[in-house]
Amino acid sequence: MIKAIIFDCFGVLVGRGFRETYRIAGGDPIKDEDFIEDSLGQANMGYITHQEFYEQIAGRIGITVEAFQAAVERAEQPNEELLSYIEELHKSYKTAVLSNANRGSLDRRFGQEKLDELFDTVVVSADVGMVKPDPEIYELVASRLGVLPSESVFTDDQEGYCHAAQALGIQTVHYKTFDQFKTELEQILAK
Repeated sequence: MIKAIIFDCFGVLVGRGFRETYRIAGGDPIKDEDFIEDSLGQANMGYITHQEFYEQIAGRIGITVEAFQAAVERAEQPNEELLSYIEELHKSYKTAVLSNANRGSLDRRFGQEKLDELFDTVVVSADVGMVKPDPEIYELVASRLGVLPSESVFTDDQEGYCHAAQALGIQTVHYKTFDQFKTELEQILAK
């Protein structure tokens, strides 16, 4: 029986993922894939600050930090339809965010009050020193929710992160669109 639903942030709750943000800022995410992976890795593990991350990215693209911040604001709009649905889900299920992100990024995006309203726990990679697809980070979020991995559903826009969760017995939905996600989630919840 499903007791908890766990959501990725970037590409699910907001925006369409960092590579799309990078493209909107004027960068070439295909050409700069290795640079992006390295920079995201440093930020997601908390090795560099939010400011240092923005400086690295802006420097690579050749724009100001302010221009990159403006691109982030344009690209990473909240998925209001999904957030409203989470409000409904939270009446019957425990909910969580599990995100590879730098420190404070979810607070900056949503505010602590909104996070507390929608989610029972928020696990951010830079805060815990682990990143998806490390099995321990999925186990940590389940533990914080007080559920077994098999009692939860995880959704992410990155299919590989869904496969890692499945290996632990977590049911998953590879997020593509809100309608597709809702349909697949409701099929799982109806079992």
